[in-house]
Amino acid sequence: MPDFVFKQTTGENDLKGAFTVRREVFIIEQEIAPEEEWDGLDDSCLQFVAKSGRKVVGTARLRFPELGHAKVERMAVLKPYRRQGAGAGILGVVEKAVLERGVHEAVLHAQVTAAPFYHACGYRAVGEHFYEAGIEHVKMVKRLA
Repeated sequence: MPDFVFKQTTGENDLKGAFTVRREVFIIEQEIAPEEEWDGLDDSCLQFVAKSGRKVVGTARLRFPELGHAKVERMAVLKPYRRQGAGAGILGVVEKAVLERGVHEAVLHAQVTAAPFYHACGYRAVGEHFYEAGIEHVKMVKRLA
């Protein structure tokens, strides 16, 4: 099992690594159009990474779309590092950042195939399924202590 480090991005190398992971997972693997992936919101988000050694292997971003609301977005882990704790570790540092900003609930739009992972991390599905970027999603929410 790899030895991961989970953190908010610090510096250009972390951010480049995060964007590389997103390109690999969303654009190449899942064939999402680049213009949908690069939505222009990254500069207003907090960015987080999972690193194995010096390599960024996972990422997520955190956006506060309105006062008191936190949305986890663009969560991705490179295929060779999935099911090894990278995703759960990223969520842990993201949720800590949510709480540090006085918000007590995190929301995300999970791809339906990833919903069991988020459920195992304490998120619950709310509402009907919907499509984003041509992929079936469900809104999930977690109350943070």
